[in-house]
This record gives sequence, structure tokens and C-alpha cells, in this order.
Amino acid sequence: MFKERFFRIGHGVIIILIIIFLAGQIPYFTAPLTSVLSFVLLPLLFSTFLYYLMRPLVRFLHKWIKNKSLSIVISFLVVITIITMVFYFGGSIIYNQGKELSQSLSGNYDYIYNFILGIIESLREYINFDQSFLEDLNLRERIFSYANNLAQKISSYNYMGIFSSITNFGLIILLIPFVLFYLLKDDKKIFDNLMTFVPESKKRKVEKMGVEIDQILSTFISSQLVVAFFLGLVMFAGFLIIGLPNAVVLSLIAMITSLIPIIGPFFGSLPAVFVAVTNSWFLFLGVLTIILIAQYLEGNVIRPLVQGRRLEIHPIAVLFVVLSGVYLFGFIGALTAVPFYVVVRLIFRKKYIEKEI
Repeated sequence: MFKERFFRIGHGVIIILIIIFLAGQIPYFTAPLTSVLSFVLLPLLFSTFLYYLMRPLVRFLHKWIKNKSLSIVISFLVVITIITMVFYFGGSIIYNQGKELSQSLSGNYDYIYNFILGIIESLREYINFDQSFLEDLNLRERIFSYANNLAQKISSYNYMGIFSSITNFGLIILLIPFVLFYLLKDDKKIFDNLMTFVPESKKRKVEKMGVEIDQILSTFISSQLVVAFFLGLVMFAGFLIIGLPNAVVLSLIAMITSLIPIIGPFFGSLPAVFVAVTNSWFLFLGVLTIILIAQYLEGNVIRPLVQGRRLEIHPIAVLFVVLSGVYLFGFIGALTAVPFYVVVRLIFRKKYIEKEI
């Protein structure tokens, strides 16, 4: 029994984990290794994300402009122009509304406290509990304590995360365009070089699997961007219709967080709900209606249209994968968890179930 393939693989995994654990106990070994990995992997990660976003434009231009390097440079100029125009025309609006939103969120603790009390009082008509329950709950103290703890965490949090310094952060930002340029220019050459490490007997099957992985990553990244843009656009239009304050910033927050599957849209909608609650019941109900409409259109129209059935991941699996990514690597883990899971699942299926490689 212990000679079976499953146990041999299990022994190998256990040995690798033991080596990683023991290496992690040596600070002078793990500290520089972590710095090097973060310095190398982060530009590669962001460049790969941008590669799949810009590749369709580069290929379109390459049909008309035979020089691929020139097609890439023009694509860079198009993207830079779009970003510059967004900041030029919308930068002041985003800044002013962001400032107003920050002041609004920091000045309405009492209103939220009374709002929660109102909900509890309404529930008393259906659920019998003593008035002493409200006193024991200490809602006001709990809200202020939570808000203060949150503010302290935000003020003390290292937003650079795994970047060791501002210098490293700047170098990483500078590296991304260069890495992206060569990914766009030499993508086929890089793939061919990687294939030289594959045995000749398995090369055709591994090439086929590589094409599938490429299609999966392209589908996920492009579809996630389209879905996030659509949700942000729908919420912006809805917020304008109902007259919600700071509609630009609130819809922008919803759009950015929607890049994270499942939990992103939920957390991205909370600031809009909070602002609506502090203004009127009409805005509160209007925001809830807009969120429900946007989520319905996203799940039943937009995502099936742009993503199809290529990924075939159950929402429960997506939820746990994203939460695991958040727990281990924060925001970056949340963004990369699903494509990483899908790629690993594909390799596992090809290797151990279909036994193609």
C-alpha cells in the first residue's frame, strides 16, 4: 500500500513542507529571501495582469502595423493617454468627493447608533425581549470602541505591505513597464523556452495544457475587469438618479472592489449604504434597490456573456478560495486566488485524473 503513487506523492509533499518550516525558523535566511521574492514576483504578477489586458489591443494593432514593438509602444501611449485624461478631468472631482466622504463617515456615529436602535425597537414587535437587553448590549460603547480600533489600525497600518521601503516600491513600479513590454513582445518565445524543459514525449500534451491555462487566465482577467466596470457604471448611474452624495467616489469604490469575486461587491457597497442611511430612508431603499439590480444583471447577464462556462467554479468554492487568499496575502491574494486555484485545478486534473501528462 505504501508503494502506491498517492503515498509517494504524500511523502514528497510532507518533506517539502518540513523543509519550508525549518527554513522559516532561520530569520537571516527568510528575511532576504522574502525581500527578493517580493521584488521579483510583484512586478511579474502585475505585469502578467496588464499583459492579458493589453494583449488584445496589441494583437489588433499588429494586424495593421507589422512591427510588433511599434504596436506595443502605441498601445502603451493609448493606455497612458486614457489614464491621463481620467485624472485630468476627474481628479479634482474624485479628490473633493473623497474628502467629503471621509468627513461624512467620521461624523455620523450617533446617527448609526440611533439607526441600529431603531431596527432593534422595530424587531421588538415580533421578538419579545427585555428592555435590559439594550442596556446590556452597550451599543454606543461598542460602536465607538470599534470605530476607534478601526481608526488606529488604519493609521498604523503599513500600506506598503511587503514593500520594504519607498525606494523598493518605486523600483517595482519602474520595473512593471519593462517586464510588461517584453511579455507582450516575446510571449511566444518565452513559452517556447519553457517548453525546452519538458520531455519530448509529453511536450504536445503540455503545450495543449499551456494553451488552456492561457485561455483561462485571459478569460478570467478580462471578464473580471468588464464585470467590475459594468457594476461601477450601473451604480454610478443609479446613484445619480436617486441623488446620492459623492456618487463618483462611491461607484469607483464599488468598481475597484468588484475585481475581487463574491466578497468584493459586498464590501464595496457598504460605504454607499452607510452614506444613504445617514441621509434618508428614501436613499437607503434606493441604494439597496440599485445594488440588487446591479448584482442581478452581473450574475445573470454580464458574467455569463463575457465569461461563459470556461471557468466552471461553484460560488462556494470561489468564496472559500478568495477568503483563503485574503487571509494569507491580503488584497493581492484576493485578486490572484481564483486564477491560481483554477490553474492548479487544471494541472491536477490533467496530471492525476485524466493522466495526460
